[in-house]
Amino acid sequence: MAYTAGDTILDDEYNTFVTGNAAGTGDNGVNNVNTLWGAGTLDKGYGETGSTLASVSAGSTITATQWDNFLSRLENIAAHQGSTVTNYSSLSAGDTITALSTVATDLATITTNRVDAAASGATVTTDGASSRTASWTTSVATTHRITFASANALRYFFNAGGLVTFTFSRSGGTSSDKNTEWTDLCSKMGTITFSGSSSHTVNSVAYTGTTQTGGGAGGAGSSKSTIDAFALTTSNQELIIKYADTAPYTTNYIQIQALADAAAGSATYIDFTVSFVDAAADTGNPTYTLPGTNPASLDIVDGTLTSTMNYINPDATYLTSAAWGTPTMSVTEAL
Repeated sequence: MAYTAGDTILDDEYNTFVTGNAAGTGDNGVNNVNTLWGAGTLDKGYGETGSTLASVSAGSTITATQWDNFLSRLENIAAHQGSTVTNYSSLSAGDTITALSTVATDLATITTNRVDAAASGATVTTDGASSRTASWTTSVATTHRITFASANALRYFFNAGGLVTFTFSRSGGTSSDKNTEWTDLCSKMGTITFSGSSSHTVNSVAYTGTTQTGGGAGGAGSSKSTIDAFALTTSNQELIIKYADTAPYTTNYIQIQALADAAAGSATYIDFTVSFVDAAADTGNPTYTLPGTNPASLDIVDGTLTSTMNYINPDATYLTSAAWGTPTMSVTEAL
């Protein structure tokens, strides 16, 4: 039966709040705390499987401790997300447990905000950089990989607010307009962040799957997708492309593409391929080459080019464990 404020909580109602169905066997499609706290499915679940709440058998009386634990779990999930819910008072032995009109509303709130996070954890930089010092002319590319211990670990990472970031730089080498513009384009990329939703907030920053912070707009044709971790396929999809904004180099661009090793919910790693494409002929400074050199040598990019991937762990302050484990980064194709 549906409950109303003032009614005594029945076992089937409690089981629905905790597991998603009256039988207590679980239903990830219904708003409940275990789906968000435990294994869940796809973009639901933080992986705290060892501390989910137990269901009760038919005809059982719901104890003050059980009801209080349920409300505390709801509040912990909300605190992890930064969601606003009711501040519930603890019950004592002997208290009558009556239905609270706010429970269903609060369960809906934390379900809607399931991939939000109020804070972020530590940034990991180990094995995240790919650099090149050899000169190049047409294009170079590198592939960064982030690997998880399991498909569930990958889900838990993004569900709890984990992020993957990219930055780029070029320095040194020949003093030329071409090199200067590549340095500028790397700077205009800012920080590119890849996340677990096309619309969520982590540590007070709004993310849209693929998000740029800092940097600049870039030239004509630049674009950014809303592809997130759960929209990846086993084929490369473009996350962002940014063109140079100064003639005659406006056909040069940096592009990030991504793919996973399996469909959403089954993937254990993500590959990000970063391409630096120089399609513009050099017609600028320096005007004169050194004696005995070919003018075509102007059409080169040199110095140190670097593509850096880092990841930011979720914050585990309100969780009982970091169920996503320790993801590893590698460069499977160097610049």
